[in-house]
Amino acid sequence: MKTMVVDDFLEQGKPKHLLLKYVDLPRSSYYYVSTGTKPGKRPCGIVRDLQENCYDLEYISDCIKSLLAEEFVDYGYYKTYRYLKDELGLQIGSYRTYRIIKEKGLLKFQRDKKKRTNRIWVKDLVPVVESEFSFLEFDIKYVYIHGKRTNAQVLSIIDLHSRWLLEHHIAYSIKASDVINLFESVIKTYPLCKNFIVRNDNGSQFEAAIVQQYLKEKGITQQFTWPATPQQNAHIESYHSIMESAICQRFEFEDLNDFTNTMNRWKKFYNFDRIHGALNYKSPKKFLESIGVYIDPKWSYIN
Repeated sequence: MKTMVVDDFLEQGKPKHLLLKYVDLPRSSYYYVSTGTKPGKRPCGIVRDLQENCYDLEYISDCIKSLLAEEFVDYGYYKTYRYLKDELGLQIGSYRTYRIIKEKGLLKFQRDKKKRTNRIWVKDLVPVVESEFSFLEFDIKYVYIHGKRTNAQVLSIIDLHSRWLLEHHIAYSIKASDVINLFESVIKTYPLCKNFIVRNDNGSQFEAAIVQQYLKEKGITQQFTWPATPQQNAHIESYHSIMESAICQRFEFEDLNDFTNTMNRWKKFYNFDRIHGALNYKSPKKFLESIGVYIDPKWSYIN
């Protein structure tokens, strides 16, 4: 309304600055021309440090990623802000820090949230297996290393039909990547059935998204046992029980190398010589030969 009054008096030749003062209309309001965009302060694309050096937001984002990638760091946005401010000397506010790490998906609740995938749960307690290398079970067993006073882990994969021990991996700590590498070795070594099945419990290494995705891409059906039901993974549990009495209760190991050498000898004995009641008292080797399966010499190879 005030702008219309000013325009009317300007047509009469009145001085503009006097009219604006008379109607108490700020010059900014009179001369304002809408740009059609939402008003507000444009976000600044740089951050300065105490020496007035400038850094772009990608640099800040990389600093945050490096911090959060460190072992044991579980910071939320505010501790991250204090790190940027106190340790790196960056002139940045807590809200701006929050906005950056939220946009990059680095907030604590975003990082800790596990991506759940649809699982195939066990339906049959004892699966019906009619051919070799079509149904596998795998699991991890802990073994005490006396010389180091700590536990090692053994990841083993067995064939249900022949009880053949396909591979094992030994380390102080087994990760999801170790599971993938072990299956890569098995797939390259053995004449596995197309679209074979594997069964495992709900260990973190087995339910990891990268393991589930890897098996899916290979056309492998992964079955998960129900919680607190080791009987659904009975064959690998039985194998580890045999290993417990034959190895763990009979030997003491100085280090991981000592234990690995023992396990390599055990793998060959178990597959080629040890008889199984479930195989009509044959060894896995003799059982496979009795059903016409050629035993490739490389099957006894140990990584």
